[in-house]
Amino acid sequence: MSVLVADVGGTNTRIGMSDRGVVTQISRYENDAYPSFDAVVAKYLSDVAATSLTGAVIAVAGPVTSTRAKLTNRDWSFDSAQLGKSLPGAPKVFLINDLVALGHALPHLAEGQHSILLSGADQPLNAQKVVAGVGTGFNVCLLCDGAVMEAELGHASLPSSVGSVLRDALGEGAAHFTTNEAVLSGRGLSRLYQEMTGRSLSGAQIIAAADAGDCQSASEAVTLLARLLGCFSRELVFQYLPFGGIHFAGGAARGVLGSGARDAFVAAFLNDGPFHEQVAQVPVHVIADDLAALIGAAQFFERG
Repeated sequence: MSVLVADVGGTNTRIGMSDRGVVTQISRYENDAYPSFDAVVAKYLSDVAATSLTGAVIAVAGPVTSTRAKLTNRDWSFDSAQLGKSLPGAPKVFLINDLVALGHALPHLAEGQHSILLSGADQPLNAQKVVAGVGTGFNVCLLCDGAVMEAELGHASLPSSVGSVLRDALGEGAAHFTTNEAVLSGRGLSRLYQEMTGRSLSGAQIIAAADAGDCQSASEAVTLLARLLGCFSRELVFQYLPFGGIHFAGGAARGVLGSGARDAFVAAFLNDGPFHEQVAQVPVHVIADDLAALIGAAQFFERG
């Protein structure tokens, strides 16, 4: 049984083949090199010499309906019926949000596929969990009683607590950041750095410069994003009561929370404020496996 699984982000696309939930033949493609997702799939199928597919699950970093999807940070659209016709064997194609894929992956990740930032309480008050994707863009999903519930929180307005920290750091420049995704993402980090310095670098370049220790401005921008992410994560606790844990995914999350800036995140998250004792009970993890969404897409298909 060959099921094509794909994780389509704003910057990269990862594609693999799943057989009973086990994903192999994984390839990564830079989206800038291709005019459309169809072109990426055609290249992949040529690379692996696929002859026939049982099904396909495409995880998309953007809004998804039952048959259509669109990337938030790239002008790519998806139509499940058209994709099915273009794939060998004309399989049934499922479109899901990339955070939904991560939600389905979470119960299947091994110990080495995530790291613990905060351990939280020994006996959680409930099993609700939040997965927060901080990559090119931003979004979350909620896991509760085996169900994965999707959202488009990146497009929601910034909470006042986050806006207050932003105003303290940037002054009038904070007015340029109005949504969660405008700040809490790789592109958000780039915008923060540009606002602070007047210079333009990608989020990945800023994180690399901060890690190398040769750019004070980069370190300050990464630390600011960590602090903002900590403040926002407190809001996630109030909204979802995720005593089963907050699980961060995405390259920007790994870069920021895997650096010395994680101390700024922890300080902001555990700030002595309302609901402080409950916030301290919430575990915080970082999903280390960049291929987790492919695992989730495969598990989504297995669940039928």
